[in-house]
Amino acid sequence: MNYKYILYILAGTLLLAACSLEPDDSSGTAAPTQTDDRLLVLCEGLWGADNSCIALIDHGTLTNKWFQQHNPGQHLGDTGNDMLLVNDTLIAVSVNWSNIIQYIRPDGTAITATEDLPNNRCLATDGVRYLYCTSYASGGYVAKIDLVTKRIVATCSVGREPEGIAYYDGRLYVCNTGGYANQTGTAYEQTVSVVDAQTMRELKRIDTGCTNLYGHTAVQGQFMCINAAGDNDKVKGRSLVLNMANDEFQVFDFPATYACGYANRFYTVGTQYSYATGEYQYSIHTITLPSLQATEGLADYDGAQAVIEQMQTPYGLYISPYSGHLYATDARGNVTNGYVYEFGTDGTQLNRHLVRGLNPSRMMVLP
Repeated sequence: MNYKYILYILAGTLLLAACSLEPDDSSGTAAPTQTDDRLLVLCEGLWGADNSCIALIDHGTLTNKWFQQHNPGQHLGDTGNDMLLVNDTLIAVSVNWSNIIQYIRPDGTAITATEDLPNNRCLATDGVRYLYCTSYASGGYVAKIDLVTKRIVATCSVGREPEGIAYYDGRLYVCNTGGYANQTGTAYEQTVSVVDAQTMRELKRIDTGCTNLYGHTAVQGQFMCINAAGDNDKVKGRSLVLNMANDEFQVFDFPATYACGYANRFYTVGTQYSYATGEYQYSIHTITLPSLQATEGLADYDGAQAVIEQMQTPYGLYISPYSGHLYATDARGNVTNGYVYEFGTDGTQLNRHLVRGLNPSRMMVLP
């Protein structure tokens, strides 16, 4: 990612339940319920520039600066890091360097914000009453936010510099990074903290043996796909899928820097920097659930692979639970307006949109 210190939660359970997306055969494919989407795209902006924004692509029509249009004179903030559909009437946006969580209605109007949540990162929800957010501050913790009052009601210390988080069966699974290790001289983290969401007490830490569990995670039911970034030097990137029902996991020898879940599969785009060549290397894989079989490419969306491989800076991956369309973003070197590509269920490119925003990353479809 492009933060000074160098990265969805997908609202998978809520969205999948809302769309009744169950696999219609053993291949993991699902029948789409519509052919077009109302897609929100969160553009991070540049750290310190206060230029985060949200674009709307409504059935193929792009509206730039969607948030600003509905809230004249109001900025989204500095470095938007995550965006989550809490329910049909509420969207939460984690704005990292503004130290807030901004709440928005699906029509684009801002409601209020949870303030004084420093260096906030990734979001998860129980879908009923509470929102959870990871923070790098104070060594690393998770904040529990009451969605009625929008106030922090409890916190729980976890590993250093936590990132991705998922809620499952009353527990929170928090990926620890130790992301400041190269500055502090400490070791990177390799654990997932398991937290009781009701009491906000850490129950245990799962040692994955993988270095630097960095970035957003993807969730499909009881499974959580986690990227392990390594250290960009001697420790190479890997990924793992954690079964939150029994805390068992399987490790894969490729990174999952950008991942999304859809119809019993994880789709991943991995990036790995090489000091030897001074270039990024990319890998694209599909992991089928529950067998945890990994294959190269994007399965049914293989037609999108050639486009993604030619991107200057792949930066986000998402599949709509409504249409089954795959969306991928290109940050184009992180310093200019980015592209959002749309692919049909057979991988055919349908659209390419140039958004007026830097580093388009998080995406979600409105119900």
